Amino acid sequence: MNRISRGALALATSFAVVVTASGDAHAFRMIQNTSAGRTTFGSAVSCSDPGGFAHLPVSAVTWWYDTRNQGSEPGVATALRNAMSSWNNVPGGGHTLTLAGTRSAGFVTDGINVIHWATGEGCSGGCLAITALVLQAGQVIVESDISFNNAFDWNTDGRDYDVEAIAAHELGHTLGIHHTELRYGPNKRPTMYSSYFGIQGRSLENDDKAALQCSENRYPPPSASQVVALQQGDALGARAGQTRESLALLAWPRPGGALIRFRLAADQNIEVKIYDVAGRAIHTLVDGRRAAGEHELAWDGTSRFGKAASGVYFARLVTPAGEAHATVILAE
Repeated sequence: MNRISRGALALATSFAVVVTASGDAHAFRMIQNTSAGRTTFGSAVSCSDPGGFAHLPVSAVTWWYDTRNQGSEPGVATALRNAMSSWNNVPGGGHTLTLAGTRSAGFVTDGINVIHWATGEGCSGGCLAITALVLQAGQVIVESDISFNNAFDWNTDGRDYDVEAIAAHELGHTLGIHHTELRYGPNKRPTMYSSYFGIQGRSLENDDKAALQCSENRYPPPSASQVVALQQGDALGARAGQTRESLALLAWPRPGGALIRFRLAADQNIEVKIYDVAGRAIHTLVDGRRAAGEHELAWDGTSRFGKAASGVYFARLVTPAGEAHATVILAE
């Protein structure tokens, strides 16, 4: 697969790509990668592609940025927040991206969404920035990291290279959106255009908005009632003594499997397992440290006994503070 480029001079920003032919009327494309784990690669497919695409159905997405290198420059935090607001304000978008503050975390898989400045990390030469997605079964995005190439001179005052424009582009990748080749004019193109074209990239165009809207239609985020239930800690089977604010677990079916969502009040070691109705642990979804905030897992029926049949199962989240349970409906 060829690496995604951004700029007439091969100013690459993220993913590698295989562009597939399509009769879709829209110019935008989505990222398709059915492997699990960390990746900066994906095929570019239409929103209606039968193989689906990477998506982030969690409504609230928390980001952090690293102040090392050029991350400490004046105006960086404002530029990042502005880029997030562009996607938050898409009508029917369904996501809220929030910059929570600073954190000394790198371009690694640790359950934390981080933006930072560094050299290397798969982004060298003319590459401006690179985005890595952590995918689980079902092409569910469970973590994203963005690395700006610190070898370039980054600015927030309208000069090249513009932090807000590139951040808006890379955040589009974290929402599962690939590149487009659509042009409206010499300096008016969608933010997800494959080449850097200056501060005009700060503003989303109709093609960008349509990509997110199409993704939301195919992979709707949790309903309002599900979000309220999670916020209130109304997970089924939560044990006595577990506070509503500290721990919550929720699950709902989706085509080909189930989604399991939970919230942590602090960084901690956790375990999430799936049990059958006989009480046997049949699959481990998480066994390790996770960051504070909301998390989502996808289960496609994989178990230590082979592919699990459709039916009723149970998820158990165990933390040092306690545990919570949820009923899981595995759907075909």
